[in-house]
Amino acid sequence: MKTVLITLIPPFMFLFFNTACASTIDYSPVESDQILVNPDIGIVDHQTINIKDNPYWNIPSYPETSVVYFRWYWEELEPEKGEYNFQLIDQTIQDAVKLNKKVVIRFMTLAGKDETYYAGAPRQYKKVLGIPCWLKQQLDPETQDFCADDNSFVPDYHDPIFQNHLNNFLQAMGDRYNSNPNLLRLDVGLVGTWGEGHLYSHTADNASTLGANGYTAENLQAYIDMMKAAFPNTMLTIDLGTTDDDFSGMATRQGLGWRADCFGDWTPGWNHMQDAYPQTLSHIENTSDPLILSRWKHAPVDFEICYTMQEWAQQPNVYTQEKVIKTFDKALDLHASLFNLKSSEIPPVYQQALDEFRKKLGYRLVLKHLTVQSKFRAGSFIAIQSDWVNKGSAPSYTNYPVVWRLVDSQDNVVAYFQANNDITQWLPAEHNGDVPTVYSLANKFRLPATLKPGKYQLEVGLVSLGSRNAKIKIAIDNENSNNWYRLINVDIK
Repeated sequence: MKTVLITLIPPFMFLFFNTACASTIDYSPVESDQILVNPDIGIVDHQTINIKDNPYWNIPSYPETSVVYFRWYWEELEPEKGEYNFQLIDQTIQDAVKLNKKVVIRFMTLAGKDETYYAGAPRQYKKVLGIPCWLKQQLDPETQDFCADDNSFVPDYHDPIFQNHLNNFLQAMGDRYNSNPNLLRLDVGLVGTWGEGHLYSHTADNASTLGANGYTAENLQAYIDMMKAAFPNTMLTIDLGTTDDDFSGMATRQGLGWRADCFGDWTPGWNHMQDAYPQTLSHIENTSDPLILSRWKHAPVDFEICYTMQEWAQQPNVYTQEKVIKTFDKALDLHASLFNLKSSEIPPVYQQALDEFRKKLGYRLVLKHLTVQSKFRAGSFIAIQSDWVNKGSAPSYTNYPVVWRLVDSQDNVVAYFQANNDITQWLPAEHNGDVPTVYSLANKFRLPATLKPGKYQLEVGLVSLGSRNAKIKIAIDNENSNNWYRLINVDIK
């Protein structure tokens, strides 16, 4: 059967929409309490594509994911000058796409001192240099004809030679991957140990910050500029940094999201949750970015836990269920979208808390009410008023606009109606637990003139931009097929 694409009727045509003989249907779906695995949000796979169901090595307790997170050292991706290991990234993206997942990537230049590659890697058990050997030979006076199995060398991040070669590398990566729809975002992880913006394990613990090692925000702007130039159409995030640094606030002012890589650390004595993150956020608010805590409205906030949940369970007096819930609640308070549990086992003691957390992490869109008004005849107008709320912790940073469609009794789609809205504007409540804003859509369309009398169903889907591919699971209990949700019966006279 022919499918007709219906677009919005221009405002001047509303004058001809006579409601005198129109019928009205009001409908309120039942809200769902299920965990919804939606694009771009939620728990992530860490250096794995699908650890939950991997046929060779799996962790069944790990949550289902829609995003995978991979980190690579520069030396892995440019082993010889100008020769790039695109295959490593290409294969990762291809494997993720097969499972309808997107990828987040970090490029790194420095590992922890004496850190080695894992078994099975091309350089297994060798110490991680971070930068390519060919570049180390140029920069390190102690390295001549070959690179010894030693990774004590720390790049000088002021060095123009280092910056020039890194910029060339990033440009090559950007030429290939910028605007790739399967690349969700990249960390600006170019500086410091593991790309976290510090020099841990290479300096004394009390002097490992970049600020303590002579770097200013202005020095590090070059690395933000490199990433923005190489990936102008890709969302970027940056590590939160420390109270000695201002580079992260400088980056968030320029539109980058932010992340923290040791979330949930409640180690007795000094720990990140009590002694690092609150102070760092306060420092940024008071210095480099007064709006840091509201940047989530336009750019993402991502977290990675310290240790693993399995290791948490081995310290039950520290990581009580209440303390783990406090961790999750703090992530929601800060409007997180992604949460990295490092592809490790989920202990049963934390399962319920994790399930409740997953219901709120990222966006969670609920269709609250629907009013449809029409004469329900071929060629007549149809008005669709819908009310939506976001009961999650963050907006979607990708637009999946609303599309309505009519389906006949044989499940043939006979008409599509494009709402042409932008769900990235649908923000959750400012504070976790508050009542969220209701977002109303008022759309008017014309039914196809060729529409035959009979019984039809009105369905709704949130689609990939420019397509009819519904991608988003809506938090309602209605029957759905491929994320198209059946709403009401429509009788065409």
